[in-house]
Amino acid sequence: MSSDSLGDLPVNHTAYRQVLNLFLDTNIDVYAPNATGNFPVLYFATGFGGAANEGIVNTNASKMFILAIIPAEAHTILLSSIASHGVVVVAVWKLGSPEDSFHPEWFEATVDFVENRLENSLHNQEGYVSDFHVDYLHSFISGHSGGSHVAVSQLQTNCLHYQGLILLDAVDGNNPIPENITMYVITPGQKVNFTIPTLQIVTGLDPVVGPYGLACAPEELSGRRFFDAMTGPTWYVNATAYGHADLMDPIYVELNEVTQFCPSDPNVPKKEYIQFLTGEIISFMNGVLEPVGNCALFDYLETSGLVGINTENDYVSNGWDRCTPLQCVLTPSSYSFFSSFL
Repeated sequence: MSSDSLGDLPVNHTAYRQVLNLFLDTNIDVYAPNATGNFPVLYFATGFGGAANEGIVNTNASKMFILAIIPAEAHTILLSSIASHGVVVVAVWKLGSPEDSFHPEWFEATVDFVENRLENSLHNQEGYVSDFHVDYLHSFISGHSGGSHVAVSQLQTNCLHYQGLILLDAVDGNNPIPENITMYVITPGQKVNFTIPTLQIVTGLDPVVGPYGLACAPEELSGRRFFDAMTGPTWYVNATAYGHADLMDPIYVELNEVTQFCPSDPNVPKKEYIQFLTGEIISFMNGVLEPVGNCALFDYLETSGLVGINTENDYVSNGWDRCTPLQCVLTPSSYSFFSSFL
């Protein structure tokens, strides 16, 4: 990892597994600064909706069954880098059906654990300094790939203490094959029923079809599908040279490059991409938390060429007065996740 992506704070990694914990029905990995301070929370739902299950991939010649398990450890470098800037990162994943990830209850149990038990656990069992505090009143929710629909489904039900939404390579739907989708969180042409500042980062290779006949982020399920549905200020950043799996740790990136499950260019620098993602996410979080004093940070989200990463940038205010505070607002809706794909 590029040293430039690291903050000043030492980071510990603590794993909580559902089979060993009476208070969790998910697995969570906590990357947090073992230092004095009140640190905001970033929830991160891993790919495939945070749920690991068998996914079917159709090829012209055969049907292949692939165990789609994306544990939090696959993102250790990125999540540790974010945490070193003063963030409690809570990565959430579980073994189960992708359909289950559309139900907010399973994720809210993790939020309850973080708000009521995590700080004491880190103090008493992991030796965190006494003045370390989890500032769960200032939380952000995020997801990678199918984990993004987990984040959106949470906000469609309850704002809780969420201050912002971060979508990385967002993909909608409960199946990688568009014609097989029966559940989704975004209806093209309709707006979501919540207003919240949103950062959406995509990659240029997201919609490219791989050798197995599928794209890891089909165009009709990703990209502008989410951007166009948001009702709050939304930043859209396309890292044009990168691919869907390039934010993972080197061993996972190398495995993906060998299989080309998600198209990737082996010649683009991955360390710089982690540095870039860290900077974008930290700038967004700090800007949202202190929009008056840190308003200039939003400019970074609209600038190409940072740390050598070329991007295509877009922004829509959706009526937001720049540099003014904005809270998550939920509009009651009869929106249903159980619908045929549109």
